[in-house]
Amino acid sequence: MKVLKTSILAVVFWGLSMGVVADPDKPRVFQASPVISTADGVEVGAAWLKRSKNRVDGRIMTTVDTAGIPYTVWWVIFNNPAACSDPCGMDDVGNEAAKVAFLNASGAISAAGGLDGRGVINFDFSIIGREGASVGSQVPPPPAVDAPHWNRVLKKNNARCAEIHLDLNVHANPPLPVNWVGELTYPRPPGNTESFAVFKPAPGCHRTLQKLDW
Repeated sequence: MKVLKTSILAVVFWGLSMGVVADPDKPRVFQASPVISTADGVEVGAAWLKRSKNRVDGRIMTTVDTAGIPYTVWWVIFNNPAACSDPCGMDDVGNEAAKVAFLNASGAISAAGGLDGRGVINFDFSIIGREGASVGSQVPPPPAVDAPHWNRVLKKNNARCAEIHLDLNVHANPPLPVNWVGELTYPRPPGNTESFAVFKPAPGCHRTLQKLDW
């Protein structure tokens, strides 16, 4: 009986230790945000993120102006939000201290079925800290664009503490035949962001940001 009890305790401790090793990033932080139209500031959908120490998973569900055309959603990641305005904005993109990164999250074709004859679109996406173009999390920047935010990524172990914006870009009325690869993986010029969602850093991030090596 003593041997049996010892064996059971050994299995229990092994299971607990394996659980810690298997998911060291717990607890995961869930955040939700409205999706806001850039045209009139009206709420048109919702988005959520699940953050761990080094990974972010997300989903955006929203109505869009037009069905049947390409849309892309982009991560706009302010790795050091303490260095920018509150909340961070496009005026902070050129702020070197904010360590901004632009990365492609996903692309899709809008479907019919939205309110008042509008389209609908749903995206699922994820990102892991310190991934880059070489491993497929970021498409190359547009031709002739050379800016730091195209060459940065989500900083390792900063997934809970970055301020994250999701920008939904519309690719309206592309010329026929449609270059679907280009339309679904490259951003449109400024002014084509149809809607966006903003996620502030998770609670308790001030100390983490101070410790990171910028």
